[in-house]
Amino acid sequence: MKLIINASNVHVGGMLQVAISFINELVYFPGNEYHIFLSAEVESQISGKGFPDNFSFYSFLAFSGEPGGVKKRWLSYRRLSRLKLLERVIKPDVVFTVFGPTFWKPSAPHIAGFAIPFFVYRDSPYFNVISKVELLKRNFVNLVKEWLFTRYVDYLVVETEEVRQRLISIFKIDEKRIFQVHNTYSNIYNHPAQWSDRIKLPERLKGELRLVTISANHRYKNLEIINRVIDELKALEPDLRVKFILTIRKEQFDGLQPSNRKSVHFTDRINVEDCPHLYRQCDFMFLPSLLDCFSASYPEAMKMGLPILTSDLSFARNVCGEAAVYFNPLDARDIAEKILLLYHDPVLQARMVAYGKRKLPEFGTARERAARYLQLAAEAARSPLSKGLHSEIKEPVLS
Repeated sequence: MKLIINASNVHVGGMLQVAISFINELVYFPGNEYHIFLSAEVESQISGKGFPDNFSFYSFLAFSGEPGGVKKRWLSYRRLSRLKLLERVIKPDVVFTVFGPTFWKPSAPHIAGFAIPFFVYRDSPYFNVISKVELLKRNFVNLVKEWLFTRYVDYLVVETEEVRQRLISIFKIDEKRIFQVHNTYSNIYNHPAQWSDRIKLPERLKGELRLVTISANHRYKNLEIINRVIDELKALEPDLRVKFILTIRKEQFDGLQPSNRKSVHFTDRINVEDCPHLYRQCDFMFLPSLLDCFSASYPEAMKMGLPILTSDLSFARNVCGEAAVYFNPLDARDIAEKILLLYHDPVLQARMVAYGKRKLPEFGTARERAARYLQLAAEAARSPLSKGLHSEIKEPVLS
């Protein structure tokens, strides 16, 4: 089977982690010919060296960056033209876009991953805290992305069954065209020799509690609540030394009070191989997100033996189950109280870690995820196809 793996539109966060993991796992499935389209961010972590001869890599570095106005539109047009040209030359059996949407409509059967929570969690408190202008912009963007998904993609892959069921209802798509494949931690977590120790945190103060959040600084990740959580922790337990570890730049965190600067450490963006060692230097995984389809930070923390503190919302509970302590993500006092509850209860900490270890097998491995992706690709290549997510599928259908 000849595949295009399109990661040219993947840039940050969990999508980047999945793309890198998937590409690395493909070497264990040698029976195919792989043509890998790389964004600048994916290319920075996958050099192409060491891959076998059935891999070809294509750089989209020239179409990256943050240009504005006419230049941005020109680069988008050139990028789209390159995608179309490469497909005509390669003549793939199937195109797998790691995460959609894309303005590209391949001629070959097109599978795309889905991880856009704005569509499926309209009951999220996120929509109550953003401005009306921001909400209007988000609704317009959602309409555009829905149009692209339903017309330019033939099969969708989602990470949880809840997201699958909600999308079937929202998009009114054929349920035979949408499949659930668990996200999971990258295989590098099983190989300590491959871990990078490039990220070294400052020397730990006596009694210091460290909470790590591996995340981009999206508005819906709700990282700004940390400033108020620090204030509440100071009021509840003034002698506690706490440090929030964030994988963003200091300049990206708005409104951090000068008195709280010592309680936050910024690592800047990190690579996949940096993550395990960073977890090892911390005590709890902390994620106050208002919106997510799935966060790889959950199984990563379980794998690394960190108790999880996260939002009391359905996307988190569906993934973590009993392996987390939950809080109201908009209530800084509640968050602070839950942090202290876990901090002062070693038995609860051990219980959370044990629950996490027992839950890990549910996510499967990165290699099993790659095998399922390839199975869907092979079946899509064989299936007599009518294009788009709304149209009927002739037999045989994907299973």
